[in-house]
Amino acid sequence: MDLLRLQQLLRGQGESINGCDLSVEDAIDFVQSNFSECSYCLVRDWTLLELAPCGEGHDALRSRGLEPVLVYARNVVLDSRARFNPGDWVRSTFQLRYEDQGLFFTRNTLYVLLGAGTRQRITLSDLLSLS
Repeated sequence: MDLLRLQQLLRGQGESINGCDLSVEDAIDFVQSNFSECSYCLVRDWTLLELAPCGEGHDALRSRGLEPVLVYARNVVLDSRARFNPGDWVRSTFQLRYEDQGLFFTRNTLYVLLGAGTRQRITLSDLLSLS
């Protein structure tokens, strides 16, 4: 990843989009009431990373019911399974589905995207450098 791309990612530059407008407490109540079967992770300072077309990779993801989109968040607020500490950064696995109120589902976790965030395109090589 070149320095400019890394800087854009870390600063959350990109197309602005809205996430969940609930307080942390209300977001927890909402998730526990409506998605009690899900592990969840509340995050701030987030970016939806859309993987640039890379040929067969997109087809392989979609054949498994996934979209080539991930969440990169610079601030974990709360992780229901304590995999991440508050203030940690996190990169999700690929998107299973997205709901307009800032709910990003992967196969294992519901990410609640608190507040405003951004959307950026990322190449496969840039994505691999975030590991």
